[in-house]
Amino acid sequence: TSTFLNLLQKRKSVFVETDMRAMFNPTRMKVITRATEKLVEKILTECPICNTPGFSVTDIKSGLPCKLCKLPTKSTLEYLYSCVKCGHRSVKLNPNGKEFEDPMYCDNCNP
Repeated sequence: TSTFLNLLQKRKSVFVETDMRAMFNPTRMKVITRATEKLVEKILTECPICNTPGFSVTDIKSGLPCKLCKLPTKSTLEYLYSCVKCGHRSVKLNPNGKEFEDPMYCDNCNP
């Protein structure tokens, strides 16, 4: 504060800005940390066929059925995992552990 007041006395105006560099910004540090964790997770996931690192989600399919009307919703139904080396593909149904979506998220039950 004293530095700011000293500068203000010497100049007509003073601008104060947030330091947005990652090393001084907690929000950016959290995002970088999460991105690093996801990258490490991807590297540690090997293809079940050729053992190449990076067997990961390459596509997401919506269509989780509504619990009430059973029609497809926009919620995630399955993840498609693919290997960049051998091309092996695998589908994980209900990746979020849900078999049905709450009618609150259904375009038919809650338009």
